Amino acid sequence: MSNKAKHLLTADTFNRGALRMTVALLRGVNPRLALSVQNQMSGPLNPQSDASPSPKDNFRLTLKPIEVRHVVETLNEKTKHPNADPGTEMLIKALIIDWVNYANFLIELENNQDA
Repeated sequence: MSNKAKHLLTADTFNRGALRMTVALLRGVNPRLALSVQNQMSGPLNPQSDASPSPKDNFRLTLKPIEVRHVVETLNEKTKHPNADPGTEMLIKALIIDWVNYANFLIELENNQDA
């Protein structure tokens, strides 16, 4: 496996589509947090040859653990909405898994620094 492919599979790497969906879901509830997530979309790790934005662009996140916690909590609240569309609910649950994986990645990083 090449170094680039290995890098793209880490938990701190999100694609543009996942980040945009997260921003859209957060914006109405916590605009400041939505902006923090949106600001992560600068400098894709795999820019497209024509330099146009693509949902496949990947970005390395640098959010603080407390921000990641708030993202997960806010997304979790969205799944409890009584009128939630099943498709949207499934998307939100997939996003929650990605964000929890990122949180676990941050915990592991912190534990490795303490060791």
